[in-house]
Amino acid sequence: MRHQYLQFGWMTLSCATLLALQGCGGVCGDDGWVWSQQNNQECGLIASASESESASESESASESTDSASDTDADPTQGSATMGGGMHCADVDGDGFGDPGTCQDSAFPGSVPNDDDCADDNADAFPGAAENESDSACMEDADGDGYGDSAPPEGVEPGTDCDDDNGSAFPGAAENESDSACMEDADGDGYGDAMPNDPDVVPGTDCDDDNAGAFPGAAEKEDAEACMEDGDGDGYGDATPSGPGTVPGTDCDDSEAGTFPGAAPNDSEEACMKDVDGDDWGDSEVPDGVVPGTDCDDSNEHTYTGAAPNDSPEACMKDVDGDDWGDSQPPDGVVPGSDCDDLDAEVVTDCQPCEPNEVVCLGEDALQTCNANGTNSSTEACLGGCDEVGLKCWPEFTVDAGPTMCVEFGDAAQLMATPMGGDGVYSYAWSPADTLDDPAIAAPVAAPAGPTTYTIDVTDGQGLVASDNVTVYINNLPLELNPDICDTYDFPWVNDLPTNWQWDAQDKELCQTVNGRPSALFCGWDLDDAKVTGTFRVNQIDNDDDWVGFMWGIQDTEHFYVFHWKRGNQNFANCGGNVPQGMTVKMVGVDGNDPFACADVHAPADTANSKLLAAPAEFSTAGWNFNTDYLFELTHKKTGEMTIVIRTKDDDAIVAQKTIMDTTYLSGKFGQYTYSQVGACFSDYKTFCIE
Repeated sequence: MRHQYLQFGWMTLSCATLLALQGCGGVCGDDGWVWSQQNNQECGLIASASESESASESESASESTDSASDTDADPTQGSATMGGGMHCADVDGDGFGDPGTCQDSAFPGSVPNDDDCADDNADAFPGAAENESDSACMEDADGDGYGDSAPPEGVEPGTDCDDDNGSAFPGAAENESDSACMEDADGDGYGDAMPNDPDVVPGTDCDDDNAGAFPGAAEKEDAEACMEDGDGDGYGDATPSGPGTVPGTDCDDSEAGTFPGAAPNDSEEACMKDVDGDDWGDSEVPDGVVPGTDCDDSNEHTYTGAAPNDSPEACMKDVDGDDWGDSQPPDGVVPGSDCDDLDAEVVTDCQPCEPNEVVCLGEDALQTCNANGTNSSTEACLGGCDEVGLKCWPEFTVDAGPTMCVEFGDAAQLMATPMGGDGVYSYAWSPADTLDDPAIAAPVAAPAGPTTYTIDVTDGQGLVASDNVTVYINNLPLELNPDICDTYDFPWVNDLPTNWQWDAQDKELCQTVNGRPSALFCGWDLDDAKVTGTFRVNQIDNDDDWVGFMWGIQDTEHFYVFHWKRGNQNFANCGGNVPQGMTVKMVGVDGNDPFACADVHAPADTANSKLLAAPAEFSTAGWNFNTDYLFELTHKKTGEMTIVIRTKDDDAIVAQKTIMDTTYLSGKFGQYTYSQVGACFSDYKTFCIE
């Protein structure tokens, strides 16, 4: 077989020979060190055999060496510079090898490097002082990450001024210096003022064994003095433990609630105890603390004068803040007269009940007893009271949906959405004659004209919720029949009664009398809608008075009016000179002034009216006899109103005006005349505004 050899200055042995030895650790010379068993007799027996074997094999080894020199080096083989497989002894066990004790292959106690600068010192190795260098071979005996500034020979010096003290290193006292080598044993960031090692830079910490003692610890007394503040209240201990610590004024430095001025309601200077933060000092305190007047310093609601309605001087308890003292306080507290100190609404009128009991009081109220069993509160149940769940049902309401507009001749789908109550609902719509089923949530409506439907929903408790919705008809013909509409003669003048005449064949309404101011209006509300139609004045005589329209009609004293006069006229009971042309007014008779002609026809504001458009702002032209005019009124829910007058034969615009007023956002529509015979109206329709 081929042998490998270990060669030393005093002998050369084959590994095969070494492996055969007994009595010296299994391998001759391996005692955990390197070839140091010259005095081992067992190992000495191999000397002569080794010499002869060495002689016979040396030539072979030499030949092998010569042969190897002619080829590239094997990277797995060791070398004097630790290339390849070289291993070195690690006597101190720090993972780094002694460069002076190496061989080509691993052996017990060896490591595959030769980087240790002191293999007899486990604290010295590359990177030992990681806070200074990851690679320099330094000594860090105290494990603080900094290298000894005066290490043994061969070890690179660091910056640790005391490498036997883990609390001493550069920057240890960061509140004083980021670089000075100081000692901070208590970790408060300040250096020991009297360090034991002369190489350690002195700091300002008067007691480096106490983290609560350092310069400025008691910032409320002195921002620089070295005091002890063990309880963190900002005041220095009056009897500090360290001999070099400056005494402060804190009479009990173990209790953060004790310091000078802690109880300002008792004294702004005395060192008192106030744990509950009510600014009154504890009356029972340890020696050295000034007693206060607080008879229970564990309760912020207990102090002198807490219940001034009972006594402004006595130490009482008032939790609910009603200024009455608890009638059953803890020992040491003066009893007051409040029978329920957790409820500010209850003082002396306690009404005993079962604590936390909840009961329904009929269908519309819920009664709850407080936790103390001293009084009850009652809640109104707008949606009824749940006898089983002992709670108020949600408020009972119903939504009939938004206003609808359908084409003339079409049906409308209604929908009622109830909310709240007990959830058991029955439905009743009205009027029912145009509905397919008035007893369901969503009936189909087929109204002949604008109709407001009302929904009444009843829940299982018998509660009723109501709402309504109006269905308007788009392109709906209006029948101006006095038999089905309202007519009204205004009582300003004592003229002839008027006569509205309906021609059923021609579908035309005419005023046949030169008489009183008069209006005809039917049940059609304009709500965000448009109305159109035709009007003219047939020449029966040469009368030149008013023809017009009313809308937003709430009643006969609240409405908008448009009127058009043919000629100027001095009309004394209508405000004097009344000009020809178009006028728009808002009429609202709400005061003490009687309703008069001037409220409608005077081109100015009156006590009962507001001028929205004078002839000069609209049109100063008068109307013509026997001429068909097209009237168009758009009344939006925003209050915007637009009036357009055209001549029918050529569709030419005579006048147009847009007005803003929000007094009446909806209301009925009708025709108006005053002292004008022959005024006729036809072909009126309403339209929804999209």
